[in-house]
Order: sequence, then C-alpha cells, then structure tokens
Amino acid sequence: MEKRKPQYDITAVQAAVKLRGADAFTGTALIGVQSMGLDITQAIDVVCNMKRSDFFKSMTTHASSQVWQDVYHPKTPTGKLAYVKVTLREDGSIVIQFKEK
Repeated sequence: MEKRKPQYDITAVQAAVKLRGADAFTGTALIGVQSMGLDITQAIDVVCNMKRSDFFKSMTTHASSQVWQDVYHPKTPTGKLAYVKVTLREDGSIVIQFKEK
C-alpha cells in the first residue's frame, strides 16, 4: 500500500537519528552511504536536514501492511539525490535504505 502523506513526523525521525547516530542505520543503508562516497557523519546530516519538500511517498513493508516506511529524496553534499527510506520504531533501525536515487 502507498500514500502521498508521510506516516512519521520528520522532526521525530531526525531527533531519533541524532540520538542514535550510526546505530540508526541498517547495514544495507551503511553500504549505500559508503557507495555514495559519504561518511556516516555526512549521512546523518543529510537525514537531519531533510525537508517535507524532499518527501516522495509512504509505503508499507512487503512483510506487513501495518509497518510504514517513508521515502525521501534529499540532496547530498556530493550534489547527488539520495533515496532514503525511514521508519520509526523503538525496536529497530530507523534508516532502512540510503542509496543513490
């Protein structure tokens, strides 16, 4: 399922990423960060500077129609657009994907 309105408040996502740092990213997201030529500090800054205008869509996971993930397309310090997928759960990673769009 998809929708065009974010499921999560972006400021809450950003606060959680600031608090958890690199631990907020999945292993897959960290590989994507590296493949874009960024370090983790830059990736955290990208997420923490995302704006509502960077929002693309919200969608449920393949495994559960109850778990939502918001997708953003922010600009990175290298000038490339990123595909950033986030979810806000207490028991898991926040940044699910971080790769070149």
